[in-house]
Amino acid sequence: MKLENLIDFEWYNEPENVVLSNNEMKITAHPKTDFWQSQHHKIKKDNAHFFFKRIDGNFVFSLKWRMSETDSFKQCGLMVRADERNWFKASVMAKDSFKPELGTCLTVAGHSDWAGTVLKKAPEEIFYKIERLGDDFVCFYSFHGQKYVRLRQFYLPTLNEKIKVGAYIASPQEQPFEAVLSDLDLTTF
Repeated sequence: MKLENLIDFEWYNEPENVVLSNNEMKITAHPKTDFWQSQHHKIKKDNAHFFFKRIDGNFVFSLKWRMSETDSFKQCGLMVRADERNWFKASVMAKDSFKPELGTCLTVAGHSDWAGTVLKKAPEEIFYKIERLGDDFVCFYSFHGQKYVRLRQFYLPTLNEKIKVGAYIASPQEQPFEAVLSDLDLTTF
């Protein structure tokens, strides 16, 4: 990962173990971390790790994650965030390794939803891209970084502030989770 691409990025809930090398960032998520707001599950979590940049205006942002496991709801993906009650995330996760899902979560006014589709197998790497036009967003994914498929289109109230966009990683259960982030790219317009 080119260091010049990381200018003005910052951490929300910075992890203890981050290693930069060979244009990549290896990140270890703490156990019992997540971004989730649900009255149904009686969970309000806002303690996962988010590496982001604040942006005014419209943009296209993309990144790549490489991981070796997705069980126990371990997850790494893309996030856009107005504040702790208004955000979106996309990732691959699974209760167990036999049923990985590619899913999205949109949280508005402190209420999270979940939309996912079961994959045949967990990918070893995945690319995400998100486009912003005002308060409208379109999220895409790719398993090879070539052809992107639309995953979700949504509206997110940005509360007239700079939106935060970047990569997140979480490990909701008892074990830490390690994944490798690379290929961050941002274009504003």
